[in-house]
Amino acid sequence: MNYQVLENNHLQTSFGVLGAVTSFSCYETGELKGVKLGDKNMVLTHAGELIPFYTETPRRKNKESLTFHKNGLIKAIALEEQQEIMTPIGEFPAELVTFYESGELSRFFPLDGQISGFWSEKDEKELNIPFSFEFEFGAFTASLVGISFYKSGDIKSITLFPGEIININSPAGNINAKTGFSLYENGGIKNIEPATPSPVKTPIGVLTAFDTQAVGISADDCSLKFDEDGRIISLINISDTIFVQSENGELQRFKPKKVINPLDGESEMTIGLKISFNYTDDSFTISDDKDNIYSISNSRVNILSDVSNFGCNPSDCAGCSGCSH
Repeated sequence: MNYQVLENNHLQTSFGVLGAVTSFSCYETGELKGVKLGDKNMVLTHAGELIPFYTETPRRKNKESLTFHKNGLIKAIALEEQQEIMTPIGEFPAELVTFYESGELSRFFPLDGQISGFWSEKDEKELNIPFSFEFEFGAFTASLVGISFYKSGDIKSITLFPGEIININSPAGNINAKTGFSLYENGGIKNIEPATPSPVKTPIGVLTAFDTQAVGISADDCSLKFDEDGRIISLINISDTIFVQSENGELQRFKPKKVINPLDGESEMTIGLKISFNYTDDSFTISDDKDNIYSISNSRVNILSDVSNFGCNPSDCAGCSGCSH
Protein backbone atom coordinates (compact mmCIF):
# COMPACT_ATOMS: atom_id res chain seq x y z
CA MET A 1 0.00 0.00 0.00
CA ASN A 2 1.11 3.60 -0.65
CA TYR A 3 -0.59 5.13 2.41
CA GLN A 4 -1.11 4.68 6.15
CA VAL A 5 -4.18 5.53 8.24
CA LEU A 6 -3.29 7.73 11.22
CA GLU A 7 -5.36 8.98 14.15
CA ASN A 8 -7.88 11.83 13.96
CA ASN A 9 -8.82 11.35 10.30
CA HIS A 10 -5.28 11.74 9.01
CA LEU A 11 -3.60 9.84 6.17
CA GLN A 12 0.12 9.43 5.67
CA THR A 13 0.91 9.56 1.93
CA SER A 14 4.11 9.50 -0.09
CA PHE A 15 4.11 13.32 -0.26
CA GLY A 16 3.05 14.07 3.32
CA VAL A 17 0.14 13.93 5.76
CA LEU A 18 -3.44 14.80 4.80
CA GLY A 19 -5.75 15.96 7.60
CA ALA A 20 -9.54 16.16 7.89
CA VAL A 21 -10.01 13.13 5.63
CA THR A 22 -13.75 12.38 5.43
CA SER A 23 -13.39 9.31 3.16
CA PHE A 24 -10.95 7.58 0.86
CA SER A 25 -10.97 4.84 -1.79
CA CYS A 26 -8.41 2.32 -3.01
CA TYR A 27 -7.55 0.40 -6.16
CA GLU A 28 -8.40 -3.31 -6.14
CA THR A 29 -4.70 -3.96 -5.56
CA GLY A 30 -4.73 -1.86 -2.36
CA GLU A 31 -3.10 1.41 -3.41
CA LEU A 32 -4.72 4.71 -2.45
CA LYS A 33 -6.98 5.94 -5.27
CA GLY A 34 -8.94 8.97 -4.04
CA VAL A 35 -9.51 11.16 -0.99
CA LYS A 36 -12.28 13.52 0.13
CA LEU A 37 -11.35 16.28 2.57
CA GLY A 38 -13.44 18.24 5.06
CA ASP A 39 -11.04 21.08 5.83
CA LYS A 40 -8.07 23.02 4.48
CA ASN A 41 -4.87 21.22 3.43
CA MET A 42 -1.87 22.42 1.44
CA VAL A 43 -0.17 20.23 -1.17
CA LEU A 44 3.15 21.01 -2.87
CA THR A 45 3.22 20.10 -6.59
CA HIS A 46 5.00 21.01 -9.83
CA ALA A 47 2.19 23.56 -10.31
CA GLY A 48 2.86 25.20 -6.94
CA GLU A 49 1.30 25.04 -3.47
CA LEU A 50 -2.30 24.00 -4.03
CA ILE A 51 -5.31 23.90 -1.70
CA PRO A 52 -7.51 20.86 -2.45
CA PHE A 53 -11.30 21.10 -2.56
CA TYR A 54 -13.19 20.68 0.73
CA THR A 55 -16.34 22.86 0.55
CA GLU A 56 -19.30 21.59 -1.48
CA THR A 57 -21.54 24.07 -3.32
CA PRO A 58 -24.47 23.65 -5.75
CA ARG A 59 -21.93 24.22 -8.53
CA ARG A 60 -19.38 21.66 -7.25
CA LYS A 61 -20.74 18.61 -5.43
CA ASN A 62 -19.52 15.14 -4.47
CA LYS A 63 -16.00 15.75 -5.72
CA GLU A 64 -12.90 13.89 -4.64
CA SER A 65 -10.33 16.39 -3.40
CA LEU A 66 -7.38 14.38 -4.72
CA THR A 67 -6.86 11.26 -6.80
CA PHE A 68 -3.64 9.25 -7.03
CA HIS A 69 -1.65 7.13 -9.45
CA LYS A 70 -0.83 3.66 -8.22
CA ASN A 71 2.76 4.77 -7.56
CA GLY A 72 1.43 7.13 -4.88
CA LEU A 73 1.95 10.39 -6.75
CA ILE A 74 -0.96 12.77 -7.29
CA LYS A 75 -3.06 12.20 -10.40
CA ALA A 76 -5.49 15.11 -10.02
CA ILE A 77 -6.41 17.87 -7.57
CA ALA A 78 -9.75 19.65 -7.51
CA LEU A 79 -8.96 23.04 -5.97
CA GLU A 80 -11.01 24.67 -3.22
CA GLU A 81 -11.33 27.80 -5.33
CA GLN A 82 -9.79 29.13 -8.51
CA GLN A 83 -6.14 29.93 -7.82
CA GLU A 84 -3.07 30.82 -9.86
CA ILE A 85 -0.94 27.82 -10.77
CA MET A 86 2.48 27.57 -12.39
CA THR A 87 2.49 26.08 -15.89
CA PRO A 88 5.21 25.69 -18.54
CA ILE A 89 3.75 28.75 -20.33
CA GLY A 90 3.27 30.98 -17.30
CA GLU A 91 0.76 31.45 -14.50
CA PHE A 92 -2.91 30.64 -15.14
CA PRO A 93 -6.01 30.44 -12.93
CA ALA A 94 -7.29 26.89 -12.39
CA GLU A 95 -9.91 24.93 -10.46
CA LEU A 96 -8.70 21.47 -11.52
CA VAL A 97 -5.21 20.20 -12.36
CA THR A 98 -3.91 16.77 -13.40
CA PHE A 99 -0.41 15.30 -13.35
CA TYR A 100 1.65 12.58 -15.02
CA GLU A 101 2.78 9.58 -12.99
CA SER A 102 6.22 11.20 -12.82
CA GLY A 103 4.78 14.42 -11.34
CA GLU A 104 4.83 16.84 -14.29
CA LEU A 105 1.73 18.93 -15.00
CA SER A 106 -0.46 17.15 -17.53
CA ARG A 107 -3.54 19.37 -17.85
CA PHE A 108 -5.35 22.23 -16.15
CA PHE A 109 -8.91 23.51 -16.28
CA PRO A 110 -9.70 27.15 -15.43
CA LEU A 111 -13.19 26.10 -14.26
CA ASP A 112 -14.54 22.88 -12.79
CA GLY A 113 -18.27 23.46 -12.34
CA GLN A 114 -20.71 20.57 -12.68
CA ILE A 115 -23.35 21.27 -15.34
CA SER A 116 -26.77 20.30 -13.98
CA GLY A 117 -30.34 21.51 -13.62
CA PHE A 118 -29.06 23.93 -11.01
CA TRP A 119 -26.00 25.12 -12.93
CA SER A 120 -26.04 25.68 -16.70
CA GLU A 121 -23.30 25.91 -19.30
CA LYS A 122 -24.22 29.59 -19.64
CA ASP A 123 -23.68 30.09 -15.89
CA GLU A 124 -20.27 28.44 -16.17
CA LYS A 125 -19.21 30.53 -19.17
CA GLU A 126 -20.04 33.74 -17.33
CA LEU A 127 -17.26 32.85 -14.87
CA ASN A 128 -14.79 32.11 -17.66
CA ILE A 129 -12.03 34.61 -18.45
CA PRO A 130 -10.85 34.71 -22.11
CA PHE A 131 -7.13 34.12 -22.70
CA SER A 132 -4.98 35.37 -25.57
CA PHE A 133 -2.42 33.25 -27.44
CA GLU A 134 0.00 33.73 -30.30
CA PHE A 135 1.20 30.79 -32.40
CA GLU A 136 2.92 30.60 -35.76
CA PHE A 137 -0.42 29.46 -37.23
CA GLY A 138 -2.44 32.33 -35.74
CA ALA A 139 -3.36 34.49 -32.77
CA PHE A 140 -6.66 34.31 -30.93
CA THR A 141 -8.52 35.24 -27.76
CA ALA A 142 -11.05 32.75 -26.40
CA SER A 143 -12.54 31.14 -23.31
CA LEU A 144 -11.09 27.69 -22.61
CA VAL A 145 -12.05 24.38 -21.13
CA GLY A 146 -8.41 23.52 -20.55
CA ILE A 147 -4.83 23.15 -21.77
CA SER A 148 -2.80 19.92 -21.79
CA PHE A 149 0.98 19.55 -21.93
CA TYR A 150 3.57 17.00 -22.93
CA LYS A 151 5.95 15.92 -20.17
CA SER A 152 8.51 18.23 -21.80
CA GLY A 153 6.24 21.22 -21.08
CA ASP A 154 5.27 21.83 -24.72
CA ILE A 155 1.56 22.41 -25.36
CA LYS A 156 -0.25 19.22 -26.36
CA SER A 157 -3.75 20.60 -26.90
CA ILE A 158 -6.02 23.57 -26.20
CA THR A 159 -9.72 22.85 -25.75
CA LEU A 160 -12.11 25.75 -26.34
CA PHE A 161 -15.24 26.43 -24.34
CA PRO A 162 -18.40 25.34 -26.24
CA GLY A 163 -19.47 28.00 -28.72
CA GLU A 164 -15.98 29.50 -29.17
CA ILE A 165 -14.61 29.57 -32.72
CA ILE A 166 -11.08 30.57 -33.77
CA ASN A 167 -9.31 30.87 -37.11
CA ILE A 168 -6.30 28.63 -37.70
CA ASN A 169 -3.88 28.83 -40.61
CA SER A 170 -3.54 25.06 -40.89
CA PRO A 171 -1.45 23.07 -43.39
CA ALA A 172 -4.71 22.74 -45.35
CA GLY A 173 -5.38 26.49 -45.34
CA ASN A 174 -7.35 28.90 -43.15
CA ILE A 175 -10.01 27.01 -41.22
CA ASN A 176 -12.49 28.20 -38.61
CA ALA A 177 -12.16 25.72 -35.77
CA LYS A 178 -14.40 24.77 -32.84
CA THR A 179 -13.50 22.48 -29.90
CA GLY A 180 -9.83 23.43 -30.29
CA PHE A 181 -6.67 21.85 -31.64
CA SER A 182 -3.83 19.53 -30.68
CA LEU A 183 -0.15 19.88 -31.52
CA TYR A 184 2.86 17.68 -32.07
CA GLU A 185 5.68 18.19 -29.61
CA ASN A 186 7.55 20.22 -32.26
CA GLY A 187 4.62 22.70 -32.40
CA GLY A 188 3.09 21.47 -35.66
CA ILE A 189 -0.69 21.07 -35.89
CA LYS A 190 -1.81 17.49 -35.19
CA ASN A 191 -5.58 17.86 -35.52
CA ILE A 192 -8.39 20.42 -35.49
CA GLU A 193 -12.20 20.38 -35.59
CA PRO A 194 -13.64 22.46 -38.45
CA ALA A 195 -16.50 24.66 -37.25
CA THR A 196 -17.97 24.88 -40.75
CA PRO A 197 -17.67 22.69 -43.88
CA SER A 198 -14.12 23.38 -45.08
CA PRO A 199 -12.75 22.40 -48.52
CA VAL A 200 -9.27 20.88 -48.20
CA LYS A 201 -6.89 19.54 -50.82
CA THR A 202 -6.09 15.84 -50.44
CA PRO A 203 -4.14 13.32 -52.58
CA ILE A 204 -7.42 12.28 -54.27
CA GLY A 205 -8.85 15.77 -54.78
CA VAL A 206 -10.65 18.49 -52.85
CA LEU A 207 -12.87 17.12 -50.07
CA THR A 208 -15.06 18.97 -47.59
CA ALA A 209 -13.92 18.38 -44.01
CA PHE A 210 -16.68 18.60 -41.41
CA ASP A 211 -18.18 16.30 -38.81
CA THR A 212 -21.71 16.92 -37.52
CA GLN A 213 -21.16 14.21 -34.90
CA ALA A 214 -18.05 15.76 -33.33
CA VAL A 215 -18.45 15.33 -29.57
CA GLY A 216 -16.57 18.52 -28.71
CA ILE A 217 -15.44 17.44 -25.24
CA SER A 218 -11.68 17.53 -25.83
CA ALA A 219 -9.38 18.78 -28.57
CA ASP A 220 -7.02 15.83 -28.07
CA ASP A 221 -8.74 13.94 -30.89
CA CYS A 222 -10.43 16.06 -33.58
CA SER A 223 -11.63 14.89 -36.98
CA LEU A 224 -9.19 16.68 -39.33
CA LYS A 225 -5.77 15.13 -38.71
CA PHE A 226 -2.30 15.92 -40.06
CA ASP A 227 1.04 14.12 -39.92
CA GLU A 228 4.22 15.86 -38.74
CA ASP A 229 4.95 16.93 -42.33
CA GLY A 230 1.62 18.75 -42.54
CA ARG A 231 -0.08 16.21 -44.81
CA ILE A 232 -3.71 15.29 -44.18
CA ILE A 233 -3.95 11.77 -42.77
CA SER A 234 -7.71 11.63 -42.10
CA LEU A 235 -10.93 13.65 -42.17
CA ILE A 236 -14.70 13.26 -41.85
CA ASN A 237 -16.81 14.18 -44.88
CA ILE A 238 -20.57 14.75 -44.76
CA SER A 239 -21.23 16.49 -48.08
CA ASP A 240 -19.51 14.72 -50.98
CA THR A 241 -20.28 11.74 -53.18
CA ILE A 242 -17.05 9.95 -54.08
CA PHE A 243 -16.68 7.66 -57.09
CA VAL A 244 -13.62 5.42 -57.05
CA GLN A 245 -12.44 3.24 -59.94
CA SER A 246 -9.82 0.84 -58.63
CA GLU A 247 -6.85 -0.41 -60.61
CA ASN A 248 -8.80 -3.54 -61.58
CA GLY A 249 -11.51 -1.37 -63.15
CA GLU A 250 -14.20 -1.84 -60.49
CA LEU A 251 -16.28 1.32 -59.87
CA GLN A 252 -17.73 2.06 -56.46
CA ARG A 253 -19.72 4.98 -55.06
CA PHE A 254 -19.51 6.31 -51.49
CA LYS A 255 -21.85 8.83 -49.92
CA PRO A 256 -22.54 9.98 -46.33
CA LYS A 257 -25.60 8.28 -44.90
CA LYS A 258 -28.80 9.80 -43.58
CA VAL A 259 -30.09 7.84 -40.58
CA ILE A 260 -32.85 8.32 -38.02
CA ASN A 261 -31.65 10.19 -34.96
CA PRO A 262 -31.80 7.75 -32.00
CA LEU A 263 -32.42 10.67 -29.60
CA ASP A 264 -35.91 11.38 -30.91
CA GLY A 265 -36.61 8.52 -33.34
CA GLU A 266 -37.89 10.93 -35.98
CA SER A 267 -35.40 13.46 -37.32
CA GLU A 268 -32.58 12.56 -39.69
CA MET A 269 -28.88 12.90 -38.98
CA THR A 270 -25.85 12.56 -41.24
CA ILE A 271 -23.17 9.95 -40.63
CA GLY A 272 -20.02 11.12 -42.37
CA LEU A 273 -17.45 9.12 -44.28
CA LYS A 274 -14.04 8.77 -42.69
CA ILE A 275 -11.32 9.11 -45.32
CA SER A 276 -7.72 8.40 -44.36
CA PHE A 277 -4.40 8.40 -46.18
CA ASN A 278 -1.34 6.19 -45.77
CA TYR A 279 1.56 7.85 -47.56
CA THR A 280 3.98 5.00 -46.83
CA ASP A 281 1.72 2.47 -48.54
CA ASP A 282 0.47 4.93 -51.19
CA SER A 283 -3.10 4.09 -50.18
CA PHE A 284 -6.31 5.72 -49.02
CA THR A 285 -9.21 4.23 -47.08
CA ILE A 286 -12.88 5.17 -47.21
CA SER A 287 -14.72 3.86 -44.17
CA ASP A 288 -18.48 3.37 -44.21
CA ASP A 289 -19.77 -0.02 -43.08
CA LYS A 290 -16.27 -1.38 -43.67
CA ASP A 291 -12.79 -0.14 -44.60
CA ASN A 292 -12.38 0.15 -48.38
CA ILE A 293 -8.70 0.46 -49.30
CA TYR A 294 -7.43 1.80 -52.64
CA SER A 295 -4.15 2.82 -54.24
CA ILE A 296 -3.63 6.58 -54.40
CA SER A 297 -1.54 6.40 -57.58
CA ASN A 298 -3.50 3.72 -59.44
CA SER A 299 -7.11 4.68 -58.72
CA ARG A 300 -9.31 7.18 -60.50
CA VAL A 301 -11.43 9.36 -58.21
CA ASN A 302 -14.28 11.72 -59.02
CA ILE A 303 -15.74 13.90 -56.23
CA LEU A 304 -19.18 15.50 -56.46
CA SER A 305 -20.05 18.03 -53.76
CA ASP A 306 -23.63 18.21 -52.49
CA VAL A 307 -24.16 21.48 -50.60
CA SER A 308 -27.52 20.26 -49.30
CA ASN A 309 -25.59 17.96 -46.95
CA PHE A 310 -23.63 20.81 -45.37
CA GLY A 311 -23.64 21.11 -41.59
CA CYS A 312 -26.24 23.86 -41.28
CA ASN A 313 -29.02 21.51 -42.40
CA PRO A 314 -31.66 21.78 -39.61
CA SER A 315 -32.09 17.99 -39.61
CA ASP A 316 -28.54 17.67 -38.28
CA CYS A 317 -29.03 20.01 -35.31
CA ALA A 318 -29.79 17.34 -32.73
CA GLY A 319 -26.56 15.52 -33.46
CA CYS A 320 -24.30 18.53 -33.98
CA SER A 321 -22.26 19.72 -31.02
CA GLY A 322 -20.90 22.97 -32.31
CA CYS A 323 -23.22 24.88 -34.63
CA SER A 324 -22.89 28.60 -34.02
CA HIS A 325 -25.74 29.73 -36.25
